[in-house]
Amino acid sequence: METGDTIQAAPAISNGKVFVGSGDKHFYALDLKSGDKLWAVEGGDKFPSAANLVSAPDGSGVWVLVNGYDGITRCLRAEDGSVVWSYATKDFINGTPAVIDGRFIAFGGCDQVIHILNLADGSPVSKIDTDAQVTNSVATIGTTVYCGNHANQLVAAEANAKELSWIYQANEFPFVTAPAVDDKYVYIGSRDKSLHSIKRTDGTRAWTFKTGGRIASSPIAFDDGVVFGSSDGRLYAANPADGTELWRLDLGEDLIASPVYAQGRIIITGGKGTLFVISGK
Repeated sequence: METGDTIQAAPAISNGKVFVGSGDKHFYALDLKSGDKLWAVEGGDKFPSAANLVSAPDGSGVWVLVNGYDGITRCLRAEDGSVVWSYATKDFINGTPAVIDGRFIAFGGCDQVIHILNLADGSPVSKIDTDAQVTNSVATIGTTVYCGNHANQLVAAEANAKELSWIYQANEFPFVTAPAVDDKYVYIGSRDKSLHSIKRTDGTRAWTFKTGGRIASSPIAFDDGVVFGSSDGRLYAANPADGTELWRLDLGEDLIASPVYAQGRIIITGGKGTLFVISGK
C-alpha cells in the first residue's frame, strides 16, 4: 500500500496486522499478507514515531498506543481503530510511548515535559518538567524513566514523581537518540560523536566512546555489549563495563537509523538505502 507522504515511523506487527503512521496525517492498520488497508485514523499532523502494542488491562484485546505530531497520544483498539482514549499535550510529540509495569505509559514532548499517564484511561499521573524539548523515545526500567533533551542533558525520573531524580549534563551538543538501559547504566548517543554511559544510581558518567561522526542511531544494550551506529559509516560494539571497543564493522554508509535485533541478527539501514543484516555466526 502507498500512503500520501513519507513514512518515518517503524511499523509494529501483531496478529496478522501491520500498524504504521505516515506523514499524510494518517495512522494505518494493514493486512500483513496482502498489504490491504484494514482501517485508518486521521490526526492533525504526521505520525513520526512507532506505535506500542499492549494487552488491554480489561482483557478486551490489543491496544495500539501512538503519539502524533499534533501533540496527541491516542489509544486505539487494534481490531478496528476505534479510540479508547486520547490525551493532548501543548506541543509536538516525536517519540514512542513506553509502558511501565503494565499500568502506566511514559513519553516526552516538545513541551519540555515527561508525561506519565494511566494506561487504563489516559488520565495523567504526573508531569515532570525538563529544561528543553524531548525529541525521541524514552527508556524505562522498573518505574524509572530516562530520556535525553535539547539542553544537552540525560535525565531520570520516577513514574509517580513531580521532579527529576537526577540530571547528567554534557557539553554543547544535544542528545538526539533514544537511550538504552541495563541494570547498571544508561547509554545514549550525542552529536559530539560519542556514546555516553551514565550510572543509573546517581547520573554520573561511567565512560564515553568516541567515534568519527555524530551519533543519531539509538543503541541496543546486550549483556555483553552495547551496539550502535555512527554517521562515520561504522557499526560499533562497546564493552558495557568500561567502554572498550569489542568490534566494529565499516559499512560504508551513514548509520543514522537505529539498529534492531531479531532471531540472532542485528539489522540496520544505511544512508544510501542499503539494508544490512549482521549475524554473529
